[in-house]
Amino acid sequence: MQTLIVQSYRTHAVAPWIGTCLKSVQAWAAASGYAYEFVDDRLFDYAPAWVRQRCAAQLLPVTDVARMHLLRERLQQGWQRVVWVDADVLVFAPERFVLDRDAPYALCHELWLRIDAAGRVDSEEKVNNAVMLVTREQPMLAFWIYAVEEILRAHAPHEIGPLTASTRFFTELATIMPLRVLRNVGLLSPPVVRDVAADGPLPREWARRFGHPVGAVNLCASLQDRVSAGAVVGERELQRAVDVLLHSRGGVFDTQPLLHLGT
Repeated sequence: MQTLIVQSYRTHAVAPWIGTCLKSVQAWAAASGYAYEFVDDRLFDYAPAWVRQRCAAQLLPVTDVARMHLLRERLQQGWQRVVWVDADVLVFAPERFVLDRDAPYALCHELWLRIDAAGRVDSEEKVNNAVMLVTREQPMLAFWIYAVEEILRAHAPHEIGPLTASTRFFTELATIMPLRVLRNVGLLSPPVVRDVAADGPLPREWARRFGHPVGAVNLCASLQDRVSAGAVVGERELQRAVDVLLHSRGGVFDTQPLLHLGT
C-alpha cells in the first residue's frame, strides 16, 4: 500500500529532543518503506482563514484542522494511505510500531495518568490525534473536518481550548460510536515523562494500565514548563526521557529495573 508519513514543525529554535523525535520517525518511515514529507509553518495555511481568526492565540486547534485538510489533499493527490505523526512522537522500538494494513482509519488510544494533591495515581482513557491514519476507503475524514469546524464556528474565541478540536472531540465521539485506535503508540503525561527521566515507578504503572506494548510515545511538547497532571517537566527532563527511551528501547516500561544511564 502506498503510504505517506507527514509531519510538521517550525524550522527555527528547534529543541534537540524534538529534532531527535523527528529523525526517529523519518528513520521508521524509511525502514518501513513509506514515503515521508515534512511541512514547516506553511501547515497553518491549510486551515481556513476564519478558523485561524476564530482560534486566535490557540494554535493547537488551528493545527488540528490544518492537518486534516492536508491529509485530505494528499489522499486526493493519489496516496492510498496518509499518516500524520506529531513532531513530539518518539519511535524507540520500530518493530513494535506497526501500522494495521486493514484499518481504513485509526486514531490513538490514550491513557492519561495524573497525580492528585494527595499523591495518588489516577488515570483516564481518551482518544487523541497524535497519530492519524486515513485511507481512501474511509468516510470519516470529511465528517471530522465538518464536525470540528462546526464546533469551532459555534464557540466564541474565549471558549475554544487547546483540545477542543482534538482529544476532547474524539474522546466524546468515542462515547457514542466505536473508533478505531492504535494501541502500539502511547501518550506520556508530565508525571510519567518525569519518572522516565528519573527512573521512577510511574512508567511501569502507566504500562500496566495501558495494557499493550508500545513502540512509540507522544511526549506532549505543548505541556513543557507547565504544571499538568500533577507535575512539570522542562527541556532537560524531556531530553533525558528521550535518551532513556532510546537507550532502553522501551525497557523503562518493563517490570525489570531500568538500567541507569550516565549523566
